[in-house]
Amino acid sequence: MTSKGAGPALPPGFRALLLDEVGSTNAVALEQAEAGEAGGLWVVAGRQVSGRGRQGRPWTSEVGNLYSTLLLRDPAPAARLGELPLVVAVAVHDAIADVLPPPARGPLRIKWPNDVLHDGAKMCGILIEGVAGPSGRAVAIGIGINCAHHPLDAGYAATDLRALGHPTEPLVLFERLALRMAHRLAAWQGGDFGPIREAWLARARGVGEAIRVRLPAETLTGRFEGLDDSGRLLLRLDTGALKVISAGDVFFGPAEALGAT
Repeated sequence: MTSKGAGPALPPGFRALLLDEVGSTNAVALEQAEAGEAGGLWVVAGRQVSGRGRQGRPWTSEVGNLYSTLLLRDPAPAARLGELPLVVAVAVHDAIADVLPPPARGPLRIKWPNDVLHDGAKMCGILIEGVAGPSGRAVAIGIGINCAHHPLDAGYAATDLRALGHPTEPLVLFERLALRMAHRLAAWQGGDFGPIREAWLARARGVGEAIRVRLPAETLTGRFEGLDDSGRLLLRLDTGALKVISAGDVFFGPAEALGAT
């Protein structure tokens, strides 16, 4: 089944391209951008055969999970694009919380910058990619959420909605995601980052706790003190110095292996 502009109910200004199987929803969205497609397009697939996460890591793509990408055109000035992963994380957290009963929402937290976890187990993958062209920058926000399956041998804890006892159809969750994303993007684009930063911190895992941050050339240890005004991680090193981190893998506690992602 392939359709455009049909299917799930979407907020005004958004459209959906629904596909049975793709290599990657991000790749399809960027192809659509190259063909002149305007922003506001969601690409949703029943299955991905070449799904990937950050740094080219493979992402398990079983049928029954949600695989989606939102295409945006010039969503913000270049200086603010670093805030976008946190905007997306808050929207994804909101959408998953919508389909969970109140007692099950408590363990739902965000790990910096944009991993959504339930009781420490990963529930989704988010990959944001952008390309610049003559008509501006196209940004593909890839979001995969575990509805019915999760990887068992990924090297880190993972879970899904069905395993939590709350099975949810992918397109039902997608409607919540599209609504929540529209709301968070509008608030962010129409103002400053402050409200999103506060919403992120209210949902965060590990603020005030000891963490390790793996960077390309080193691993740092210290206390997670929060976020700066641009969403960068503030790490109080064991030496007492404050380190501002733009990108890295965060690990909690001595039992969490550095090979996890």
